[in-house]
Amino acid sequence: MKIRSLALLLALGAGCQKEATTRHAPRVASQAMSAAAVPPGVVGGTLVGAPFHTVQAWYRVARMPGRERVDLIFSEGRPTRLCGESEPELSREVWVRVPGVTGLHPGELRVDPGASTPISVHYEWPVDEKWHGHGGGSALLSVDEVTVGAIGGRLHICFDDASQSCVEGTFRATECRNELDVDGPRALVRQREGVPPR
Repeated sequence: MKIRSLALLLALGAGCQKEATTRHAPRVASQAMSAAAVPPGVVGGTLVGAPFHTVQAWYRVARMPGRERVDLIFSEGRPTRLCGESEPELSREVWVRVPGVTGLHPGELRVDPGASTPISVHYEWPVDEKWHGHGGGSALLSVDEVTVGAIGGRLHICFDDASQSCVEGTFRATECRNELDVDGPRALVRQREGVPPR
């Protein structure tokens, strides 16, 4: 898990060193992407030349002042109780980060290489039981519906990696709350036990 956590930190930047010198123009630029053209079905495609298929999608909200963000995660696995890991542990993930907000609203967000706002795009994949990551590419995130605890929409991402990986599809992501969050599942338990908020 420590190895994977390090890979996640590397992906927050320009990607891991292995990928930094092998960037290629994305197969499709964001302005050429259309929400209406996104096929029905879960988010899927290819990552590093291998098929990718979302098993479960969820999102995390960071509410710490100055570090607010919403992360949408599309995983081949399922979330654990701490939300930052998947089961099985070596499940590949695609994730979309929306910085500076604690909630999403219906509408379209686009990004292209070299920009990290209004969204950034990333993926992680295992090689020999170690985690590698890549961040950057062109993407269209279309948020169609926002309800309490769920976000629905359409996604099209083409990464600027050497393999020109692309994924697209529709999704309904449910909120995953880390049990250690101030407002997470154990918040009321901590209040009853007199434990101060973190």
